[in-house]
Amino acid sequence: MPKILIIEDDPLIVAAVEKTLTLEDCFSLEHVSVPDQALPAAIRLRPDLILLDIRMPGGDGRAVLKALKDNSATHDIPVIFLTGMASEGDKVVGLNLGADDYVVKPFGAMELLARIQSVLRRYRPETRHGLIAVSGLRLDWNNRSVSVDGRLALLQPKEFEVLYLLASKRGQALSRSYLIENTSSYGMDVATRSLDTHIKNIRRKLGKRGDLIETVPKFGYRFQGPHG
Repeated sequence: MPKILIIEDDPLIVAAVEKTLTLEDCFSLEHVSVPDQALPAAIRLRPDLILLDIRMPGGDGRAVLKALKDNSATHDIPVIFLTGMASEGDKVVGLNLGADDYVVKPFGAMELLARIQSVLRRYRPETRHGLIAVSGLRLDWNNRSVSVDGRLALLQPKEFEVLYLLASKRGQALSRSYLIENTSSYGMDVATRSLDTHIKNIRRKLGKRGDLIETVPKFGYRFQGPHG
């Protein structure tokens, strides 16, 4: 049973999420309302997914997300922002900080449920594929880890998914829409811009091996390199 942690100060929103999750009758929900409690709760509970408000008394959800991503115990836990901040710029900032999705309040129950299920599908153990070793890179889906010439590279979860998909189909030109549909959450309307940012970050973190990711003009990206 997937465990969801919601970090939200509004009891009405918490109640709405709780009611939404009962539609499937297969989730457990934990709740904290104070930003300072977020990281300790995530470390203690190890939830399968976190729903995180941005604007809370006494703290900013973006700072909470950074703390979660900087901690080795919580780095890989997927996060969905729940917020009333609906501008494209706000969404891009949230996604580039490492959030897996961005749901604007007020939200519909079925939309929220679909987005939760979409994120969880990408993290379920049964969808893991194993190891890829190519041109000095070693990608381990089970551990969600990447090493470059024997050195560990710290990628955000979405960055890992993009790199893994490219490497698993090396030599093939993958369109931006294909990469978005297979690594992004349901209904993201700013995913193309975010994808390009992820590619830029991946290349930087891979160092000289970042050249393995080739831009295909007006189409998408291709991963070059034989097995190795």
